[in-house]
Amino acid sequence: MSAWARIRDRVLTSKYNKPFPVTLLPSAIGVYMAVHFAERQGERQQQILNEIRALAENDIAAVREIASKPR
Repeated sequence: MSAWARIRDRVLTSKYNKPFPVTLLPSAIGVYMAVHFAERQGERQQQILNEIRALAENDIAAVREIASKPR
């Protein structure tokens, strides 16, 4: 293999020579998914807490209303 081919292969396979989307896109997707699912988990926990409070007050109508709107 010629010296030029070795240099070319070394440059093309370097981890520092990747285009922008190749290096940052997986990280961006991971951050988006983490934030998205954390928000959904928070909404679900709030709904469960509201149901528990309504049960503590023996308000069955409120429990049915809360449970009929799953998030």
